Amino acid sequence: MQPERQYALDNLRVLVIFLVVVLHAAISYMAFAPAWWYVLDPGRSLFFTGVVLVVDVPIMLIMFFLAGYFTFGSLAKRGAGRFLRDKLVRIGLPWVLGTLLLAPPTAYMIYYSRRVPMGLGTFWATDFWGKAYQQSVYWYLGVLLALFALAALAYLLAPAFRNWQARTQRPGWALLAGFVLVMTAASLALVRAGHSLDQWSHCYLFVYQPARTPLYLGYFALGVYASQRGWFLDGGFAPRLGPWLACCVLSGAAYLGSRLFLPPGSDGTLAGQVLVTFLFNLFCFASLPAGVAAARAVLDRDTPLWRSQARNSYGVYYLHPLILYPLALALVPLQLSIYGKFLAITLLAYLLSWAVSAALLTRAPGLRRMF
Repeated sequence: MQPERQYALDNLRVLVIFLVVVLHAAISYMAFAPAWWYVLDPGRSLFFTGVVLVVDVPIMLIMFFLAGYFTFGSLAKRGAGRFLRDKLVRIGLPWVLGTLLLAPPTAYMIYYSRRVPMGLGTFWATDFWGKAYQQSVYWYLGVLLALFALAALAYLLAPAFRNWQARTQRPGWALLAGFVLVMTAASLALVRAGHSLDQWSHCYLFVYQPARTPLYLGYFALGVYASQRGWFLDGGFAPRLGPWLACCVLSGAAYLGSRLFLPPGSDGTLAGQVLVTFLFNLFCFASLPAGVAAARAVLDRDTPLWRSQARNSYGVYYLHPLILYPLALALVPLQLSIYGKFLAITLLAYLLSWAVSAALLTRAPGLRRMF
């Protein structure tokens, strides 16, 4: 089943990528911010800690779900070989260019904002490949490419997958609850092995959060399943906004409370880890149908403004770190409210990234093939 064009899902992706910008802006102003973060303002607030903890949970997993949702239809239309060639251009090449050319100057902001006496060239040739290695936001492209490759391989080698017949079917509560419990068990096993939900790791080729790695695969696979079962199409699963929004808000509040108010040291106990990991997964999953329902109710429109944002959402994701962090650094010495600073850098980074993407990435020969 090739899902019909759904503007609500296009615009949900726009909203999620805007929230990515919000997240990265808020970290500069949060209390208890990661010590390594690119730019840290001397003004901090627990409010932004709450923003970061809440926004960080669902956004990338919704992105993995949406990627999976359109995968099977694309495979059926193009075949495994053409599908993978297209993804190598659209995902693989931007990933390599981002990692090698854009992640180093982004990571250098950590040194530059703290006045570490090392030039960009020296940093690029030395520390970037050691203790400072990262892929900035481009990590997502590497993991996504691996998932696309797995899907293409399965389509090529597994007749049962290739011949999987689409049919419209609404999911039962057992399926939804089972998915949450399986994801909870998988991430809890990694938490128990010593990986926190927020920890980052890498093997150079891939950068990832170990405790969330099962969720990357799980939400991508759920997206593939959802498309083949007609979710969000006429007669298929149409999540109701009221109940799902209530579940999202309540589980989000419970998760935030568990992160902020559990007694010190309880995050190392089995009970504390089970509670936090379950609430993380419940909130994450509830955000998906709640987000879809909200998008269908409010954002299901094809206007020039939304069409442009949807067309350039990939470019916004790709470009925003190069604009956001220098803006945050430029505002550090100014005696302004941190709330005003946050609003300014968020809107400016989003709007400027959108403008550059619309003017360059989606227009210039060579680049528009990727973006």
